[in-house]
Amino acid sequence: MHGRRRQTTQEPTVDEREQNKQRVEKYCALNGLVMNNRAQKVFSKDALETTKRLLDLNTELHTVWNYRREIFTHLDDWQDEEKRQEMLETELAFLLEIIMKNIKSYWMWNHRIWALQSLPRPGWERELGLVAKLLSVDARNFHGWDYRRFVVKQLKKNVDVDGQLEVDAREFAFTTEQINKDCANHAAWHNRSKLFPAVLNMAKNEPERQGLFKKEFDMILNAIYTDPDDQNAWLYYDWLLGIQENGEEKRKLLRDKVATIRELLELEEDSKWPMIELVGALIALEQQNPGSVTSDEKKECLDILSRLKEVDTYHIGRYKDMSKTMSQQWGGIC
Repeated sequence: MHGRRRQTTQEPTVDEREQNKQRVEKYCALNGLVMNNRAQKVFSKDALETTKRLLDLNTELHTVWNYRREIFTHLDDWQDEEKRQEMLETELAFLLEIIMKNIKSYWMWNHRIWALQSLPRPGWERELGLVAKLLSVDARNFHGWDYRRFVVKQLKKNVDVDGQLEVDAREFAFTTEQINKDCANHAAWHNRSKLFPAVLNMAKNEPERQGLFKKEFDMILNAIYTDPDDQNAWLYYDWLLGIQENGEEKRKLLRDKVATIRELLELEEDSKWPMIELVGALIALEQQNPGSVTSDEKKECLDILSRLKEVDTYHIGRYKDMSKTMSQQWGGIC
């Protein structure tokens, strides 16, 4: 802030500098030992322990993760399934410690996938519970969501069609839970879009199918009213309309969307995304059913684009181009 003296970092003491120096020297020596072992192709349990100590200090050493995997596969115990199971269970416990230190480490997640795929008896259900706990700490972490999708894929490999549908339904319920906690969770919306087609396929008839669409739109409306300018719910809204194959239902849903946005704009008149979505919905309606959008509604679109030029000046060129194109297509209505 202006007028306030900037706080400076306190200089480390002599003891602190000495401790830092010793830590750096220890790390460099350990790194040198691991790299020398790798160059000499040392594949022993002692070498494995050395890589563990180094990775505990720095999870981003992808070369060391690769070397660690090499060591495992060269050990005599690797050929015995029971011993391999025990070794890799211990490895998963070590990785859990690493995750808590750095959940965003690509190399750690890759190594965990390798360990699970190498297990004679992997516990995929356990992994699903683990990643649920991790997402409860950091609900938007895309590493966790990517890993969850991987685990679900593995679970579905080991069950019949009914079992796969059950897994999809459970995952769909999980995304509902996450979105209800945080409607701005982009990863949860994205995952939901991957699962909803499978949920639709479970519908026994058209009324049940349309009922599922209605539930989705109800959830979207709740998210939109919670945060009108959060883009995630709007993107899912548009995606959902895009997969609606029933033309009559799609036109009805677009009309419902127009009515909802108008109500919303009465409360948030300068809210950017509702304005953009209202224009998009009316354009889509006209494309679906030419002549269904009135002259007043076309003028409403152009008025909104004029307001958007003031509200969202960063994209003013886009709104000018849209106004010009729509005026030409709609017979010069201004």
